[in-house]
Amino acid sequence: MMKAAIYCRVSTEGQEQDGTSLQTQLEACLKYCQVKGYEVKYQYSEAWSGLSLERPRLAELREAVRSQAIEVVVVYSLDRFSRDPVHGVILMQELEKNEVALEAATETVDNSEVGKLVFYIKGYAAKLDAERRRDATGRGKRALLKNGKMPQGTGVGIYGYKWDSASKKRIPLAHESKVVKHMFEMAASGKSCFDIAKTLNDSSVPTKTGKKWEARTVSRLLTNKAYTGITYFGRTTGKDHKKTNEDTWHVLTDVTPAVISQELFERAQSALAKLRELHSGKAKHEYPLTGFAVCGKCGSPLVGNCLRGNYRYYHCRGTYPTASRAKICDAHYIRADWLEEVVWDKVKSILSQPELLLAEVGKQVENEKAHYSTGTMDKEIKELSRRLKGYAGQERRLMNILRMDLATPDIVLDEINLMKKEREADQVRLNGLIQAKENLAKALEMQESIKELCAKVVPCLDSCSNAEKKDAYTYLDLKISATPEGVSIKGYLDLNVLTIARTWA
Repeated sequence: MMKAAIYCRVSTEGQEQDGTSLQTQLEACLKYCQVKGYEVKYQYSEAWSGLSLERPRLAELREAVRSQAIEVVVVYSLDRFSRDPVHGVILMQELEKNEVALEAATETVDNSEVGKLVFYIKGYAAKLDAERRRDATGRGKRALLKNGKMPQGTGVGIYGYKWDSASKKRIPLAHESKVVKHMFEMAASGKSCFDIAKTLNDSSVPTKTGKKWEARTVSRLLTNKAYTGITYFGRTTGKDHKKTNEDTWHVLTDVTPAVISQELFERAQSALAKLRELHSGKAKHEYPLTGFAVCGKCGSPLVGNCLRGNYRYYHCRGTYPTASRAKICDAHYIRADWLEEVVWDKVKSILSQPELLLAEVGKQVENEKAHYSTGTMDKEIKELSRRLKGYAGQERRLMNILRMDLATPDIVLDEINLMKKEREADQVRLNGLIQAKENLAKALEMQESIKELCAKVVPCLDSCSNAEKKDAYTYLDLKISATPEGVSIKGYLDLNVLTIARTWA
């Protein structure tokens, strides 16, 4: 009995077209395996674009193929497996390499060379169709916005409403709307986003997707003006908000019914602003290793903590519970004075002989220059980038040759495989050159930083302020891993080599 894996895919979670829903695909594939007498070992289903090769469930399937845990992959149809022709060829070659067959419940899969070419052509057609659909979708969205209606996909939408596809409007949900109003009231009363999230989780109130509330999720909800009846489309939030051209925003006033008053929204914003101002004040104690040190037990960042007003410690952030999870680490407190002394002593031993440090960074620069020749490699990067863009045109020309019967399918398939190998080799070479260029730039930047550090800090090693120490840690690109029992210190340069060299000197 052959061991089989079933793979089902839709483009979006809401896709329920005839014959393509995940349940329909799975039932058809299971029936197919039953008729063929296959033993179904794995079932993979996901909502993901067929134009992407980086799909979570597909990655699991490929791992099962590589481990030779299965002998046949069963899909509903070939376009469910891949909608990109090049990706299709890659997947087919992986299956062939591991002696795994590909079969479809609704069509015959020909694994001959001609069959592979047909699969490639189908993928090419599917890719063109997807691009046409994307263009049509964009035009449709623009038309809706012009008429004052909001484009809405098949996602769950914002909390508190359901989407009415007929009227193109949001419909308030009674229970969720009450939760929204309660959240704004809690915020207006002075509760933080963390406390609000914890209150909801303790009351077993789920988010729209059924998950637990996080402080950032609460923050996004509490700053969304849609709950007052004003809807923005095309507007970004957070860091990208400042970069967005306001002319690209669309303000829609008849899409989202208000579930809170403007007055309550403003009171909540005022209270949240006061909380941000309260927590943005200067800390009583300084912790210069913050941002450089992580827990040696779980890898979470170390943060400063003062006990009884005077005793400074570093503590693993993973030992603090969040609104949606318990603590993930039980590491003990680390005495701040001890940890800071250990780290600074190490840095001082390096900086006390600046000529050694400068020689080491100079050696690093020379090593990177040996791997990268600025003049010739910049030209090669430009040439490789140009060639990679040209492969799409080669692909179209091969399709035209096939349609015009100017070459046999075998010849065209050979050319496609050769083109694929050349493209992959060019991409690998380009990535390597770009990385080498970045490494050289970093080495040169580090050389200048070290020179600046030596001029600024070395003359006063025994009287450096915390700000100057942090500059030194930044220039040396320090990464510190610590527990109460020990400390590991690494940097851009090999710190052990530097301190050993100083000892031998």
